[in-house]
Amino acid sequence: MANVLKERYDALVATWVALPEERREALLREFVVDYVYNSEKIENESLEFSVVRDIVEMDQVSGYSGELDVLVETRNLKLSWDLARVKLVEDPCLSEELIQQAQELVTMGAYGERLLLAGERPGTFKLENYVGGPAQVGLPSVEVPRAVGILADDVNTELEKGKRSLTIAAYLHARLFEIHPFADGNGRTARLLMNGVLLAMGMPPIVIRAQDHATYHAALDLFHLEGDLSPFRRFLRNETLLTWEGLLD
Repeated sequence: MANVLKERYDALVATWVALPEERREALLREFVVDYVYNSEKIENESLEFSVVRDIVEMDQVSGYSGELDVLVETRNLKLSWDLARVKLVEDPCLSEELIQQAQELVTMGAYGERLLLAGERPGTFKLENYVGGPAQVGLPSVEVPRAVGILADDVNTELEKGKRSLTIAAYLHARLFEIHPFADGNGRTARLLMNGVLLAMGMPPIVIRAQDHATYHAALDLFHLEGDLSPFRRFLRNETLLTWEGLLD
């Protein structure tokens, strides 16, 4: 089963690479709405697709009666997507500063009063030992800068080889989520940077669907508890197929 999944994934990547640039760009414009919707939906179940479409395509929304924070975070995801595409595709190099900049865009204007009073700010590493996810992962705050620096170096070493590898992007996501370097927005930042690295390698980005969040977190927990990246990598292959199969022909 795993071999079949890998074969289908590899075939899809080959099809993506062979597409004319204009076709890939058109597909990516359509992708953004689905990506933003699902990445935010994982955090806010009340989000509606029509709201995301209006924000992404027209930078406005009408008839909305929900929480303002949801609108802010949704627009942030669109802005941060634009940043990741420019920064990582034009210069495929990860840095501590870029990770902080990405998180700042993801969370700007959305930190709650509790975090702000505690001195936490978007774009800066956490001051307290916040944890997250079902397994309550997160390094102590004093260990975060060094861990993030090592992670960036590890990813850059692989990017410099010029290969297309889902493993690099999967490791970046899983390890960044495990470090949990920020007071908020860790999952959204990890999903953003993972996709930025995939695009930098010339590979198709991934929509991690909100309805698959239980499997998503279970695979991340296995990486944290056992150091095994393969379940998360298999999950990402499957999500890639669900994102793109039938659209690339």
